[in-house]
Amino acid sequence: MRHPSTPGAPPDRRLVTLPPVMGLSSQQQRGVHCIFCGTALHTGAVRDLGPRLLKAHGSVIRWFPRSCRPCWEAHR
Repeated sequence: MRHPSTPGAPPDRRLVTLPPVMGLSSQQQRGVHCIFCGTALHTGAVRDLGPRLLKAHGSVIRWFPRSCRPCWEAHR
């Protein structure tokens, strides 16, 4: 049994539906801008959405999408 003061498990970041990678700018793909609204991300205002796998040119690559806090709240 969990103690009442123990925080619950964080939400699973993999459940956030992402926009198609091919429609994102290079800054959004690299995690410099929010993947949802395209605003520049700054320290403290970033939500890491966890590593994702993507098939590209016959290979599987890993990418690390990020979003701003307001978009993360709206899309989770």
